[in-house]
Amino acid sequence: MNFNKRLGAILMFFLMFFVQSFQVATGKRDKVDVTFPTVSSETAVQFDGRYNTTRTTTTGASTTEPPTEEGYIPAGSDEDVWSITFGGTGSDIVRSSYFCSNADFLVCGNTSSRDRTLAGSYENGWASTYAFVAKFSSNGSLRWIRSIGGNNITVAYDVAELSDGSVVCAGYTLATDLIDTAPVSQNVIDAFIYRYSSTGDLLNSYIADGSGYDYFYSIAPTSDGGYIAGGSSTSTGGDFNMTSSGAVLMKFNSSNEIVSTVTLCGTSGGAVYDICVDSNSTVFAACVSVSSDGDFAQFSGMGAGGNDSVILKYSPDLSELRWYCVIASSGNDRFEHLCSDGDGGCVAAGYFQTKNSAGETDGFFDGVINFGKEDGYAVKINSVGVVTDRRSFGGSENDFISGVYKAGSNYVFCGYTKSNDYLFRTLGNLGGFDTFITVVDAADFTGSALTVHPVAGTEADCAYSVCGSAFEYIVVGSTSSEDEFFWTTTPMNDCENTGFAVKYTVQNNGY
Repeated sequence: MNFNKRLGAILMFFLMFFVQSFQVATGKRDKVDVTFPTVSSETAVQFDGRYNTTRTTTTGASTTEPPTEEGYIPAGSDEDVWSITFGGTGSDIVRSSYFCSNADFLVCGNTSSRDRTLAGSYENGWASTYAFVAKFSSNGSLRWIRSIGGNNITVAYDVAELSDGSVVCAGYTLATDLIDTAPVSQNVIDAFIYRYSSTGDLLNSYIADGSGYDYFYSIAPTSDGGYIAGGSSTSTGGDFNMTSSGAVLMKFNSSNEIVSTVTLCGTSGGAVYDICVDSNSTVFAACVSVSSDGDFAQFSGMGAGGNDSVILKYSPDLSELRWYCVIASSGNDRFEHLCSDGDGGCVAAGYFQTKNSAGETDGFFDGVINFGKEDGYAVKINSVGVVTDRRSFGGSENDFISGVYKAGSNYVFCGYTKSNDYLFRTLGNLGGFDTFITVVDAADFTGSALTVHPVAGTEADCAYSVCGSAFEYIVVGSTSSEDEFFWTTTPMNDCENTGFAVKYTVQNNGY
């Protein structure tokens, strides 16, 4: 990566850090330039590791043996249908995805680009960083892309399709002119929801103009045609009306009216980072907090160390908390990703880093091996809130799970890692973070993966979301690489980082 590219990436990091620092206090058919890497007979060699069970990397994989073979991640593959990149010559961060009822898929995120896929999206007077939401067809062609921006930074964090085919996108902004009719406050962060038709026409928009810092991180459709949004707030008035900083869930009806709200307040705040709604309209929420007082006092075990997580199950109207499951230790435990198990329970995924003064794991992870730094981890919670299965994704470096969904009889996890040893020893590491995708048999949650494949080059490659059906799945994220998996991505050498999507069909009979 050349100097200008590195400088741009560093500047984008500090810009995003400025916005993310506020989160600590509170607690995804125009003709455009879309690149399609070819899938030919030679890709088994050029796309190092995607099709071969024995991977040869440019860095060499460690031969360090894991303490146990249970849950070991082998190198394997499903069939790669297509790979695309999208974005421009700025920095493009793809945060979330959603698989539509007609097999199209949605993505959203934020960008500083003004060309290529984002050509015409930027408006004069906007801040350099603005949000986008886009819809792609099942074969990876862009149907439409829309932008959201104003006089300060704007971030789109999650996207979903509603039962009528419309699209909702949730996020937050420092802009004071995002919606012309809203008396938006100065020097605060406001949560927003934009709603589009299935063809990309703007239908309506909502902004929570509170007195403090308000974020939406997640949005999920409900069976009544509405949706539920989750996030955090420090506002003591307006729609959130918090008693102190904390997490928030808001249910909207099909007319975009707020019908119910849940707030969880504590001295150190908190935030809901993911929501899923099962076939019975039951609502699951993943909340992270450092608080152990206020509303968080009801969750036994919170406040054990750094960031702790609590998984919540609510009735469809949010009026009843049916159970909670605390995931906490003396370290940092952030479980920000959820999917329903189809049987009244859910799977929660994220990472932990928990070692006490004796160098041992404790709390929820007592006796669990922490391979080093952060380890990816997933837990299966049954219909009454009991943890029935656990699975580790760990090496000696930083390992994160960034998405999970239930596909037929399997779970698909996506994440990113710097490790090339222990449970990642056959994948190796090409440089920086490498994306990995793991498919697990739901009936053998802790057993060997059915298939795993890397999506990696020699720079940073981070998947942030996975979506799909029972027979195919799509992983999206952002990359700074221009080689290995991304060797046919053209052009990449003048980009800070760009969005990518990869579609797979599952080849094993158990899927």
